[in-house]
Amino acid sequence: MKVAVVGGGISGLAAAWRLRGAGCEVVLLEADPCHGGKVRSEAVDGYLVEHGPNGFLDSRRQVLELARDAGLGARITQADLAAARRYLYLDGALKEAPHGPASFLAGSLLSARGKARMLAEPFVRARRSTEDESVLDFATRRIGREAAERLVDPMVTGIFAGDTSRLSLRAAFPRLHRLEQDHGGLMRGMVAMMRARKAGLDSASGPAGTLTSFPGGLGELIVALASGLGQAAHTARPVRALERIGHRWRVRAAGGEPIEADAVVLATPTDVTARLVASVAPGAVGPLEDIRYAPAAVVALGFPVGGLPRPLDGFGYLVPSGERRRVLGVLWSSTIFPGRAPAGHALIRTIVGGARHPELLDLDDEALIEVVVTELSVTMGGALPAPVFARVVRWPQGIPQYELGHLDRVAAAEAALRPTGGLHLAGNGLYGVSLADCVARADALPAIVLHTD
Repeated sequence: MKVAVVGGGISGLAAAWRLRGAGCEVVLLEADPCHGGKVRSEAVDGYLVEHGPNGFLDSRRQVLELARDAGLGARITQADLAAARRYLYLDGALKEAPHGPASFLAGSLLSARGKARMLAEPFVRARRSTEDESVLDFATRRIGREAAERLVDPMVTGIFAGDTSRLSLRAAFPRLHRLEQDHGGLMRGMVAMMRARKAGLDSASGPAGTLTSFPGGLGELIVALASGLGQAAHTARPVRALERIGHRWRVRAAGGEPIEADAVVLATPTDVTARLVASVAPGAVGPLEDIRYAPAAVVALGFPVGGLPRPLDGFGYLVPSGERRRVLGVLWSSTIFPGRAPAGHALIRTIVGGARHPELLDLDDEALIEVVVTELSVTMGGALPAPVFARVVRWPQGIPQYELGHLDRVAAAEAALRPTGGLHLAGNGLYGVSLADCVARADALPAIVLHTD
């Protein structure tokens, strides 16, 4: 079987890799001059800047297995032990996130009343309704409003840069939904997971894991996959149209002759996918176009270590929306992965924009850097010097928002494509935003594509 994969980000590259491994002839078509999508690593002036994701958790094995298959097993690198320490910016100061029940009870993240409400979670009756529920409503119902706003909100911000009142729990955090459904609550579910781990049983629903990457950044995985695919992987070939020709597909792409294939995998942003399927499956257009993306920008700044107001002694910090700051999260990149800044210097990577402050992406680079330096000076407890290095990366169509009804939209799009025969979906706009989610979808595609009724 010949399969055309449209989109050369991690979703498309992984899909092409797995399909070829299953015996398919593949051709991968990417519109940009280079592969990778938002997964890009840039080395400049002694700094290593990730344009998109910073790494992946090794507790989900999909990315590790793909990296090993691509020949990168010896280059897998875990984050420094210091990165286990994480902070939240609360009440005008950085506060260390708890490592366990004892540190949580002794800490000042929540009031006494907030702690008591959270500890009452095992006594909250499980919700059995099939109606979609927002992340905010779920967290408030189970652990109380204070914990939802001060603990869950920044966690969601760090992943989706989104609005917890609009994001779907089942779509955005399916593991949390399953904990309640399977065990009656979060704490009961976590206890069951710990018991399963001690018994040596697989517990894929747990969030634990160590942040992992490669010495040259996640871009190493992109290069290895694209190189391994060889001449089957094309760049600067945007797909213009799809046509059904008998029992096959004709893919019209710039820069070459049309390609005929038995199946097509669309690993593109959902608006691009909607445009491509409009003439062959118009019923899929609406559901795909209804999936919004939050704009985001990465502002990477380098400073002499001696000029910083505090040690960068951890992963970094997240900022709840209630704090009314203009940054979403701050990663101390050169602490997480030492060597990503020149000797005597530090690399701080800040995420701005999202659903909270999309207007910040309208600023020019100089103004945006000024905003970030000001915000860092406030949140890190002292004035920062002018950065000696700066890099701004803008993603106007940044992070997909899995809002209420997302799973229904995905199901409707899939149902509309099914009668066409041979059109399949992938990408972080549909099946999960993390690297592991994208690779997991790629792992599942050979069985889907090769299946015959």
